[in-house]
Order: sequence, then structure tokens, then C-alpha cells
Amino acid sequence: MRKFFYLLFFSFLLMNTSCFEDLFGIEDDDEYYSDDDSSHSNASYEFTYQCPGGYGSPFTVTIPAGSTQCQNAYEYFAKVYGCNDYDNFNEANCKMCYDCGIQDYCTVCE
Repeated sequence: MRKFFYLLFFSFLLMNTSCFEDLFGIEDDDEYYSDDDSSHSNASYEFTYQCPGGYGSPFTVTIPAGSTQCQNAYEYFAKVYGCNDYDNFNEANCKMCYDCGIQDYCTVCE
């Protein structure tokens, strides 16, 4: 019974300390997910595509909110990688780099 009490007490403490972030406003400093430039972007949507040659059923992926140019890059990236079009992997990565500004994809671009 004593072990159960300690376990219950410890879980209560963990539950209370997990909400300190909200109490002290630590979450307000999150610059990575700022909504400042979201007013100039399109909403996210479901994009459905089918691979050339007609193999498989149509695929559906979620395209995140962003500019039209960036969303077109996401669509192209989804088609290329979803259909395993390996000849265009680098081009799809570079579109993500230049059109969306995602630096992780820039390593293969010239």
C-alpha cells in the first residue's frame, strides 16, 4: 500500500510540473512556429495524384499551408518521391529548397 501511495504521489507531481510551461509563459517565445507570415499563405489541403503508368491506386497527401509556389513544390515533391521517380529526386529537393526555403533540401542543389 505504501508503494502505491508513492507511485500515486509521484505521478501527481509529474502531472503538475508538466503544466508549468503554460503557467510561466515559456511557450510564448516559440519563434519557429510564428504565425506572422501566415496571412500571406494559402490554407493546407489534400492533394491526390496517380503515378505514371497507372500502377497502384491514387495517393493522397496533405500539402501544408504556404505560398502557391511552395505548395506547388510540395506537390511535385510528393509525386516524385511517391512514384519513386529517382531521376528527378534532386530537382524535387531543389524546388523545396528554393521555393519553400527549407535548407535541409539544399545540399544537392548547385
